[in-house]
Amino acid sequence: MRKLTSLLALATVLLCACGGSNSRTATIKGLEFDSIVVDSTLALTGSENSPKCQVRLSIQYVKGENAEKMNALLLRSGVLSPDYLSLGSQKLSPKQSVDSFVRRFLSEYKQEYGELYRNDTEHAASYNCTYRVTTYTQNGADNVLNYIAEVYTYGGGEHGVSQTIARNINVKTGKLIQLADLFKPGYQPNLCELITKKCLKRFDVDNIDELKAKGIFIDGEVYASENFILGDDNITFIYCEDEIAPHDIGEIRIEIDNDELESQLK
Repeated sequence: MRKLTSLLALATVLLCACGGSNSRTATIKGLEFDSIVVDSTLALTGSENSPKCQVRLSIQYVKGENAEKMNALLLRSGVLSPDYLSLGSQKLSPKQSVDSFVRRFLSEYKQEYGELYRNDTEHAASYNCTYRVTTYTQNGADNVLNYIAEVYTYGGGEHGVSQTIARNINVKTGKLIQLADLFKPGYQPNLCELITKKCLKRFDVDNIDELKAKGIFIDGEVYASENFILGDDNITFIYCEDEIAPHDIGEIRIEIDNDELESQLK
């Protein structure tokens, strides 16, 4: 355990907390934004060809009114995965939270992949792991901060997986916004119908059967994703790579104007 702790201490490097102007940073009165950057690599063994786990994070966090509450919510909202931080109730600063996440991520890689690799050293590349997350902020609807994470994960296999994870937070209350906060009760059928129409038009098909023939929503009914960006005059629903369509189609975004939703919005 002491040896592992030492390895992790060497591997986990908080490079900087750097502010400054950034085109991908929101401008909201009373709030400032800073970033924590981490670039860490841990080898499973000491050999030259050892599999490695690389973790690269660039995590924006909030400074100002409601900052502590907002940072805690955002870092426990699935932006970092696995969501280790939600397992504990201890109050941590953003730097402490990110450092804690990286240490546990690398520790579990060492534990889970180490034994597998020792029994299969001929396939070293299969035990490489990459996890990258870059977050940024932008102005959303009135009093809303859009917090967006671009995520890439590779854990062996033919390809990695890219995801965009979006969270929306009310800067006045410090609370995350869910679809149920925006829509009147019973909104789901009408909203799903709108999403279906947008999908049919985007993929140039006439009905849901033709859409499913392309591999889209083939595993179930159309649904409104809780992964959305709340804009000034629209909502953009994000369906990540491999979520509702074959990998080669990639991410799907469905944008719906507020005018189309007027009767359903609170």
